[in-house]
Amino acid sequence: MPADDRPTVEDAYDRLAPTYETQEEDPYCADFEFPATTDLVPDVAGKRVLDAGCGHGRYAEWLVERGADVVAVDENAGMLDRARDRVDDRAELRQADITDPLAFADDAEFDGVVCGLTLHYVEDWREPFREFARVLPPGGFLVFSAQNPVDEYVAFDAENYFETEQLRMTWSAGGEDVDVPFYRRPLSEAINPLLETGFRLEELVEPKPRESFAEEKPESYEKRLTCPTFLCVRASKAE
Repeated sequence: MPADDRPTVEDAYDRLAPTYETQEEDPYCADFEFPATTDLVPDVAGKRVLDAGCGHGRYAEWLVERGADVVAVDENAGMLDRARDRVDDRAELRQADITDPLAFADDAEFDGVVCGLTLHYVEDWREPFREFARVLPPGGFLVFSAQNPVDEYVAFDAENYFETEQLRMTWSAGGEDVDVPFYRRPLSEAINPLLETGFRLEELVEPKPRESFAEEKPESYEKRLTCPTFLCVRASKAE
């Protein structure tokens, strides 16, 4: 395929943004990844929290409802528009790429960072982790979720588990297929960048789906009880 025809994450989400709520409603999100990730988030009442890669504002809304002062960022303008409709003026929304230096002049500006299903679009996680560490004080929390490296290795029939490589997944938007590029990586390239950028690993969860998942996807439920799907992590900035 010519280089100019290769799909980008930005192009993919331009197409996905109008119907992205259907992705959030999917049991893989609603009854699996989202509850597992939010279970790792500590009490945020009165805390200032960065939602990094906020998408349609699913996590931003959840954090606001629990009393957090939320700043939510995303690179895609269409996704931000829909997040803005969702949270209105209850959160501050900004357009930003989490692989670039974040436009927060003050270090330790936030008490915590939440990053849900966003990091798999980034080749090297050290880039966002350095910025997350910069805007957190010692003891500040980072909670993130990602696709499980083992599941990606098996599902995409990768030749070399230890390689970080760009692949594509295909989603549906308005009845049309949308190719979404992402990066597959080994588990070491998910955890070592965290430790190298000043974080302490507190909890790592490879969740199983909730029972409510089985009501809509009974066959997938049985498979996902025995095969890892997501990786959910809580870390804190080292003292």
